[in-house]
Amino acid sequence: MKVFILHPGKANYPEITAYTAFLVRHGFEVFEGDSVVYARFPFKAECVLWCIMGFYRAHDGARFVIHDYRSLSLGQLAWVKDGIKRSFNAKPQLRVFQNERMHDAMGFRDRIPSALLPMGVPDWIFNLDDEQDAVAQALPAGRFCYIGEMSRERGFDKVLAAWRAAPRETGESFVLVGRPEPDIYEAFRHTPGLEFVGRVPQADALRIVRRSDYAICYFPYHRPHCFQTPTKLLEYAALGKKIICNDAPSNVLACAELDIRSLVTGPAIFDGLPPASRIAIENNDPRRLRGLEWTSVIERSGVLSHIEAARLARQRHEPLRVEHSA
Repeated sequence: MKVFILHPGKANYPEITAYTAFLVRHGFEVFEGDSVVYARFPFKAECVLWCIMGFYRAHDGARFVIHDYRSLSLGQLAWVKDGIKRSFNAKPQLRVFQNERMHDAMGFRDRIPSALLPMGVPDWIFNLDDEQDAVAQALPAGRFCYIGEMSRERGFDKVLAAWRAAPRETGESFVLVGRPEPDIYEAFRHTPGLEFVGRVPQADALRIVRRSDYAICYFPYHRPHCFQTPTKLLEYAALGKKIICNDAPSNVLACAELDIRSLVTGPAIFDGLPPASRIAIENNDPRRLRGLEWTSVIERSGVLSHIEAARLARQRHEPLRVEHSA
């Protein structure tokens, strides 16, 4: 049986790589792409359509459909957009949510079954190449580092402004991995100590984090981010890093739930942060994050049992039966 992972194609989805590897190990053929790619997909009638959620009015012949809410809507009137999706999206056979908060925020009342599939970390993160590896040694490293999105919507420009305004010790550097919005890059590219690395493969991004002293986990306060788990916080902790994070609700909750050690600061992180030589933080213990590998997270979610039921029904040429929860 085939699985097509449908996504809007507008963002980086590390979970797609994890889903694909997991499903291939369980004997599925996996394809992925946006609606244009799916429209040309010739095996709709025999596929599981796994939708990373956007707005989908129809599913065009798929045998079994999963709606996966990794995030909620962005921008102005986001709650209105979520209401439209709740009312007018085509109905799936299963809904998957990142956590209970996201499930409750969407507020479905149609008795379609649901499952929780939290964010995870790559299975290989606990076994990255040794620091003596020549490739790792050639990567940049800083006193501070950050991987992730750098946008004004998230307020990351305020973090960089706070860095620029704060007094610096000799040799302090802040390595930024990812693609910043063009106007953010133009505004800060000449700031002393800032190094924009750009996008690199995920394993190299994590090697840069491991080579740096302090990992910065900035996360927004507003919807939809307040419902999400900061993936980078999990990755930093799995690498055993010293973490500095702002006091966004998602950061604070994840630290408490997963026993992640972190220095919690104010909104822009560097406003009020002492010089690096006076920052006292313990390293995290990667063993505390065991069990958050994507393979384990997906297995515990129970999603595979729903897909297997669809596969068995197809093999027996039976109509698909879906048990609706109360």
